[in-house]
Amino acid sequence: MKKRLFALTLLLVLAVVFAYRALRFPGGVLETSRAVPPPDALGAHCDEVIGEKRVVSIGDRIHVAIGFDLANVILVRTDEGNVIIDTAMSPSRAEEARAALAEVADGPVVAVILTHSHIDHVGGASVFAGPDTPIWGTAGFTRHFVKQYGIFREIETIRGARQFGAHLPDEDQPCSALGRPIDLDAAMALGVRMPTHTFEGEARFSIGGLTFELVEARGETHDHLFVHVPELEAVFPGDNYYRAFPNLYSIRGTAPRDVRGWIASLDAIRRRDPAVLVPSHTPPVEGREAVRDALTSYRDGIQFLHDAVVRDANRGFDVDRVAERAALPKALAAHPALQELYGQLDWSARAIYANALGWFDGRPEALYPKPRGERARVLVEMSGGADAVIARARRARDEGDPALAVELLALIRDASDDDPRHHAELASALRDLAGTLANTNGRAYLLEMALELEGQARAPERPTPTPELVDAVPLEMVFEVMATRLLPERAVDVHESVRFELGDEGGTSLTLRHGVLEVVHGAPLPGTPEPIAVIHTTPGTWKRLAMGVESPVAAIASGELRVEGSVTGLLRFLDRFRRGL
Repeated sequence: MKKRLFALTLLLVLAVVFAYRALRFPGGVLETSRAVPPPDALGAHCDEVIGEKRVVSIGDRIHVAIGFDLANVILVRTDEGNVIIDTAMSPSRAEEARAALAEVADGPVVAVILTHSHIDHVGGASVFAGPDTPIWGTAGFTRHFVKQYGIFREIETIRGARQFGAHLPDEDQPCSALGRPIDLDAAMALGVRMPTHTFEGEARFSIGGLTFELVEARGETHDHLFVHVPELEAVFPGDNYYRAFPNLYSIRGTAPRDVRGWIASLDAIRRRDPAVLVPSHTPPVEGREAVRDALTSYRDGIQFLHDAVVRDANRGFDVDRVAERAALPKALAAHPALQELYGQLDWSARAIYANALGWFDGRPEALYPKPRGERARVLVEMSGGADAVIARARRARDEGDPALAVELLALIRDASDDDPRHHAELASALRDLAGTLANTNGRAYLLEMALELEGQARAPERPTPTPELVDAVPLEMVFEVMATRLLPERAVDVHESVRFELGDEGGTSLTLRHGVLEVVHGAPLPGTPEPIAVIHTTPGTWKRLAMGVESPVAAIASGELRVEGSVTGLLRFLDRFRRGL
């Protein structure tokens, strides 16, 4: 009897719980979607959002040069002169924007604010900043810039050229989703200036009746800031908001972005409740309710994706399945500022997963894979050979599935097949796939790779750093970059050191051993061999030598560099490195 009573009581409790849940959570089905924009959406975006070169004015204080470059140049007019927020990618394009802004707000530039260190925001700084102009940025600005454009310069430049369609005609890439197509040649003329005023957390300055509140705001980069001008009820978010799904991961190559930090930065802007939002890409948003909707929807879209990745990872899904399931609630998926024209949901999901859990997604076959070329050769052989794979790829294209065709043809490429006819097949399939896309990063990358397969894309040139840039780079970062410029095949059997005496900076020992460069500031570590040479010079001279602006022979001849010990040994030591940016 007791058992029967207990069973009836348990059934009654369960019935109440299920009834309560049904009443509280009616339906219980989450409807998400991924509204991938069709190819013709790109043309509409280029015409309506990016548009022609123009200056958009908000009242008589805020003026935005749009369409002159990938990023906007923003001018805030004060009673004492103009404050410039972001400076375009190159001096030539910055000069175009400056001239257009001068027509509506001429006057001296009294300060420059760099929202972050991406080249499209800082490359034209020399046009606006004179020798004594205050330039504001976060404390992490210089380190982030040198890491990106120093340590990883080669691959960032190559993949960046692909992402932005450096060799594409306008009909293939009428715009980037964020602005005018880049001019990579113009960007080689570096107009970068490093900040003269840096901060952590928050900083402010007042000029000409306006207060400029600078707030550190991680997101698109770790060195990011936004600007709040309370008298104008305006916020300038840099790249933490623009009218496209955010680039939570960039296919040109970057560390996954701080997604939680990005959300917090948007919330910090929302707390200020601005009536005007002026991003550094795409047009401003005006009206308090419109700004609230833009910022809230943007942060909700980012958080929804982040939390969905966490949930799916905790269910044990591998990274491919997590990426395949990436979607947003319907209202967010339809929002104009969350269209996948720049960032992409599945790329972002992969980055969020990898940033949290690393490269291994739990699949045992990923732990000890066969070399890719060997695996590809087996798969091509199993398929009946290269001709059979090509036939199946052509069928996929005929059936409207160019993505499958690209994957099949990539097997032939990975099997170390150098037949130009096979390269042409893959290039053609890449163009077909690009033709189905509106996302400008993915579309441009595919089209650039097609040109490379056909031998029509030239390698990006190496920029020559300006004296101002050389002076601004911290000495310790020069040594850090130098370690990655070692040619290990020239140093694997070498064990030798040189010593630098750099005036007030003190001594630094560089030791080659086992194909690595050890950099030790201060006294040498135990076991360090006696230096083959001791170099006496200034930090500036050494930075110019290391960055390829000046040659060691010329520095020795001019007396800028004095050597104790073997000059020949020093030159042989330096010859084991690739110099320059």
